[in-house]
Amino acid sequence: MPSMDARTVITPALLILLILSTGCVSPTSPPGNIMPPATPAATPAPGGTVTSPEDLVSFVNDAYVYFQRVGKEAALREFADRNGSFTRGGMYVWACDFNGTYLAHPYHPEFAGQNRLYVTDTTGFKINEAMRDAARVGSGFVTYQYENPVTKKIEKKLTYVRRADESWYLASGIYGDDLKIPPESPAMVRQALETKVESAVTFAKENGREAALTAFNNNSGPFAADGTYIFAFDMNGTTLAMPFEKDRIGKNERSLKDGNGIAIGERKIRLTQDGGGFFYYVFTEPASGKPAFKVSCVKPVDSSWAVGAGKYLPDIPAVFSQERRDMMLSHVNDAVSYVKANGKGAAIRTFNDPNSTFSQPDMYIFAFDRNGTYLASPYFPGIVGLNRITTRDPYGEYHIPYIIANAEQGGGFMYYFYPDPAAGYRIKLKLTYSQMAGNDLVVGTGILA
Repeated sequence: MPSMDARTVITPALLILLILSTGCVSPTSPPGNIMPPATPAATPAPGGTVTSPEDLVSFVNDAYVYFQRVGKEAALREFADRNGSFTRGGMYVWACDFNGTYLAHPYHPEFAGQNRLYVTDTTGFKINEAMRDAARVGSGFVTYQYENPVTKKIEKKLTYVRRADESWYLASGIYGDDLKIPPESPAMVRQALETKVESAVTFAKENGREAALTAFNNNSGPFAADGTYIFAFDMNGTTLAMPFEKDRIGKNERSLKDGNGIAIGERKIRLTQDGGGFFYYVFTEPASGKPAFKVSCVKPVDSSWAVGAGKYLPDIPAVFSQERRDMMLSHVNDAVSYVKANGKGAAIRTFNDPNSTFSQPDMYIFAFDRNGTYLASPYFPGIVGLNRITTRDPYGEYHIPYIIANAEQGGGFMYYFYPDPAAGYRIKLKLTYSQMAGNDLVVGTGILA
């Protein structure tokens, strides 16, 4: 976990509160299969003014989606335009590469092409280094002192940055002395889960496996507090700690799946083998006894076992009907058959056509090669041809490698958060299914709750 300056909050996340406020109601879809025009969709608070951290994340996320739709060159032109849709008085989007070179800034066009990694605020805080470091891990917040272009005064500024791809990132900020990140945002959820899991790993290494498992399985102990608990498993999939469901202890749950077909057991083992990380699934919440959406973090203790902790997010809709899941599988199977009948080149052209039968805003075919390069994405043409293997979703999960791995293993499901073309490109939870359509072509589709 990165060390945190008092003025810097690093988090690979979009705000869950934003997702909750925009992901439950879907506006009318565009007529037919016609792709909506790629106009900037920046829609923060009423009146076009960004006034809160939630609005700030929405604003940057709109800029990120705009880049995905029109491509980097066109997006940078829009971001650099002082009269453009992403410039609103003291609120604006700018872009930098990871070397510290500015790519676009509406109020300082002279910055374009300049390396300004060295810049500090009035207190000596290295502003651009902090923003670069936050963006490298996906996204995050940075606070510092900076001139407000409207008031011309040095004021406290909260900036949110988001990685665009492996070479550059987007940023925007708001001014104010009392700006607080909501405690339920992924910024805080991620930090709390990582801290809890890392403390469990340290405890296990210092006290040994037997003592650690006794502590983790104590449902009234310190590791089962604040609405979260530590679970543990070995690398064969056997559950070692589960304080609120002790009947699971000792059972091999490598084949465990949730109600939507997510391979919980396999996924947490694969994540552990990769050094740890975050993933999503639906699981029984101890407090309610009902299934709820959950985000968990897992990390290895040593080569033989691992620990994890999760947080339930019951307000995230994660119900996908069997009918819709069957339609999704059928859609992918049809795409595979189309590739076999027409060839890879013709299939990719068809999958990229927003007017084809494979492209509906609420269920469209996407395609990658096995290295993670987008070959087809009808509603996000700006990223076709780009390698996105390092792309992270709101919690910093590398979902594309797992989409590819699921396909290579014969097909599989996974969750991640992604813009919804059928709902104004708002970020929503997506259930995806993928499989291979040849030796080097991964095809998939997804549905939203």
